[in-house]
Amino acid sequence: MSAARFDWRGVVARGLFSLFIVFALYNPSGYSYLHWLLDGFAWFWAKIAIGALLCTALLLLWKTARGVLKRRGMILVALFCIGAGMTLGQLSGTSLLAPESLLIWGLVSLAALFTAGLSYSHIDHRLGGISHTEEVGK
Repeated sequence: MSAARFDWRGVVARGLFSLFIVFALYNPSGYSYLHWLLDGFAWFWAKIAIGALLCTALLLLWKTARGVLKRRGMILVALFCIGAGMTLGQLSGTSLLAPESLLIWGLVSLAALFTAGLSYSHIDHRLGGISHTEEVGK
């Protein structure tokens, strides 16, 4: 771990990056990679290149979250997102079970899972002095 100070701005930056990747791949507004891809064959090679870039980022985020949080941590983040969504729905008087609300909350929850995966090791190191490493076998 670097000796650089890790604070809330690092978590926010990781969260914004996760939100960007998730909502760039798909969002219900109609302006996403999936909508662009299904729009036709114009810009074919650009669509392939950007799709490969998004796929790589998504797979790296997934692998990092799965490797750091493990199954228990991913379940805890999912339970937190469900609880937070239900609480926000109750406080705002809206239904989280409406199809578009459910879709957006699912995308935000996926971004929260990625953010937790990217930030957990740094936060754990700062709070407990524990460093997470990965052994690479030859």
